Amino acid sequence: MNWFLLWLFLHILAAVIAFGPIFVFPIIGTLVAQSPQNMRFAVELNHRIESRLVLPLAVTMLVSGSGLIWTSGIDFFQTAFLIVGVALYLLALAIAFAILLPTTQRLLQISEHAPAPTPGGGGPPAQVMALVRRNQMFGGFTTILFVVIIFLMIIQPGGVALR
Repeated sequence: MNWFLLWLFLHILAAVIAFGPIFVFPIIGTLVAQSPQNMRFAVELNHRIESRLVLPLAVTMLVSGSGLIWTSGIDFFQTAFLIVGVALYLLALAIAFAILLPTTQRLLQISEHAPAPTPGGGGPPAQVMALVRRNQMFGGFTTILFVVIIFLMIIQPGGVALR
């Protein structure tokens, strides 16, 4: 069995499944802005995608990425793009667990207890909008980090340092 190909398959599969949905979050947000009566559903959907799909699979990428490095014989500490990519990955995970997940959980709590919006009744409360903007800002930043990581892993600037 070719362990490198197995780790590569697992790594790419996890990346596609974990990070594909993050590009859908802004679309869901736009729909909620157009029909605020669906906010509760949208927040619950985002929370479930984030907590049951994105974050668990994102964490597994540390294992599959380590397997890739180990089986390929790459000298990690002599390969700058890997060091930068892993650092960005850890930063993105820290933001996701420390900021995005708690913010989404708070939005979920608020939406569970909020009265249903009435047509023409104005927008969501200021507290909700502040949390939404926080998720938009940090979610956008982690999406940019993800795109940069993909660029680094595909382009491999500086090349690979083999042992």
